[in-house]
Amino acid sequence: MTARRRRAHLAVRAIVASSMLVAVGVAASPPVGVTTRSITAAPRLVADEVSTAPTSLGLAFPADVYWDPRAATVATFDLAAAARLKTVRLPIFWGLVQPVDAGTYDWATVDRLVDDASSRGLGILASIGSTPVWAAAPGASGPYAKPADPAVFGRFAAAVAQRYRGKIGAYEIWNEPNGTAFYNPAPDAVSYTGLLKAGYRAIKDVEPTATVVGGALGAVVDSATTANPVEFLRQMYAAGAAGSFDAFSFHPYQYEVTFSAGWSIPNAPGQQLTAMRQLMIANGDSEKKIWATEFGVPTTTISESRQNEMIGDFTRKWKELPYAGPIFFFTDRDRATGNGVVEDNFGLLRTDRYAKDAMWTVAADAYLGVPTTDEYTRFQEQRPDPSWGQLLSPVVPVGRSGTMARFYQNVGLFGTRAGFIRSPAPVATRLAGLGVFPLTAFANGYQDIAGGGRVYYSSATGTHIVGGGVAAVWTPAYGLAVTDEVPQPDGEVRATFEHGYITWTVAAGGVATRTS
Repeated sequence: MTARRRRAHLAVRAIVASSMLVAVGVAASPPVGVTTRSITAAPRLVADEVSTAPTSLGLAFPADVYWDPRAATVATFDLAAAARLKTVRLPIFWGLVQPVDAGTYDWATVDRLVDDASSRGLGILASIGSTPVWAAAPGASGPYAKPADPAVFGRFAAAVAQRYRGKIGAYEIWNEPNGTAFYNPAPDAVSYTGLLKAGYRAIKDVEPTATVVGGALGAVVDSATTANPVEFLRQMYAAGAAGSFDAFSFHPYQYEVTFSAGWSIPNAPGQQLTAMRQLMIANGDSEKKIWATEFGVPTTTISESRQNEMIGDFTRKWKELPYAGPIFFFTDRDRATGNGVVEDNFGLLRTDRYAKDAMWTVAADAYLGVPTTDEYTRFQEQRPDPSWGQLLSPVVPVGRSGTMARFYQNVGLFGTRAGFIRSPAPVATRLAGLGVFPLTAFANGYQDIAGGGRVYYSSATGTHIVGGGVAAVWTPAYGLAVTDEVPQPDGEVRATFEHGYITWTVAAGGVATRTS
């Protein structure tokens, strides 16, 4: 840790200590060696601005913020402002503001939260969601029931925008509509797109400069209660979502491995992010950013130290994405530290407001700037050719070899001991999924790979991998592989090529047979 970062950590510790004491009504002084000046917040944004930079760090609040004592929420807003976090994501629950009918509003709690946050110079992303009973669709139930009429939702969104002009700079339409937990009775991309279109028009009519964020999709897989965000976005575009959002949002939660290490795992957040980005490019939205409006790691099955490592990895890798927007960490404080319940242990602070390791890292990154990784600097020296297409990934590890890679639309770039080697995108994706990397340049439809194998590829034949024994007897006369190695009943393996096949056994080695 540099001397500058050590000083920042001391300053942040003073800030957190103050927030702990303010929350219980006790004045706090900075510790010895940390001056008041050193913990003074940087110049703030204009109240209704929300920074769209990937290095803009903020806090995402859960529903609890509606019922927490004001002293607790004020202490967190003070902490966020003093630690130079730029933004907060606040829920605005339609079901709580209009619980009775379309003509009756209760703004008291929202007014308090918005005023307390904006008066501290914090940009606000308002996440509008939940449905009053009177506005729910038939058959839908609970606080997150599907609304019956998008136009009614749009009128509420307009009322929110009108009331908080000059205080709220960005509006997110709903939260995780690709899961039944937040969209009852089932995820419905077409219905959600109706809400998005109505909300976008309504907000823009009132506040044309406001940013409207669509999506807020969870990083889930298809199940009885959830819908993969990639397919959900595909259906949104088919339903006419284009033109009805200024930015898209995603919740790339991943608890087992770091964001970067999980990039090549099928259906992991990195893979989903890549696929959604490609959909946005294909639908003319390449200039729009993807915001991480929730990200966090619960300290239930992992240590606070590991939480810190995973959050630090996410922040640094998110910064490397040219299409990334701001990050909102979920959340400020545990509901009940150590109770074993995942949802209760996402906080950067423990329940008693004692800071976890990740709080120091997030605040130091906000205070000094998110560090640039060494591997990013190395890869930046490689000038991309326009034929590579747009950049899709940060620099991420491939397997456990120490090799790093970066993925574009048409090419994967691997940083190996022999230098930088490119593979066609389908090859690069396949290799990364297996945790291996290329050893030779891709030429004439193939390249050799780590572990002694070879990968063959063309758009007509697909991507196929064979072992070294098969590759050793192959000649161009056999054409490209049209299958991987397939185990046979007698213990041999066989790979089929365009003009023949090659078998391999321990006893005989590779045997090639031409068929055409």
